[in-house]
Amino acid sequence: MDDHEQIAAILTRYEQAVLDRDVDAVFADYIPNPVAYDLAPPLETRGAAVLDREGLKTWLDSWDGPVRVTSQEPAILVDGDLGILFTLQHMTGTKKGEGETDLWFRCTVALRRIAGAWKIVHIHTSVPMAMDGSGKAETGLKPA
Repeated sequence: MDDHEQIAAILTRYEQAVLDRDVDAVFADYIPNPVAYDLAPPLETRGAAVLDREGLKTWLDSWDGPVRVTSQEPAILVDGDLGILFTLQHMTGTKKGEGETDLWFRCTVALRRIAGAWKIVHIHTSVPMAMDGSGKAETGLKPA
């Protein structure tokens, strides 16, 4: 596999790990001390706190049935030992006590080749913010 295929495979493994509720597999391609700018607070999480297996298990258990995260036309750029993946992701499922979730959001992943293997060093997920002064997240947007 070339670099682009290896990075794309990381994304595929992640999507399957979420569907399988496999906490260890979700984090399998991360370095031990990554940085995350996640949909959930806080603004920034660093180090081992990003790899919060118990927190992820609790989140996965908050879904009634499968939760799916799929990616739309991911773009992958590679320069030496640095790789960047960016895509729109679509999360669907049924939250216990909350009903259906149908959320599109942005995802950017920075990867570094370490000892011949691509590893996630940074992940950033976000939704746009309304620019009307309300500061509200625009969670109902869909791709054009």
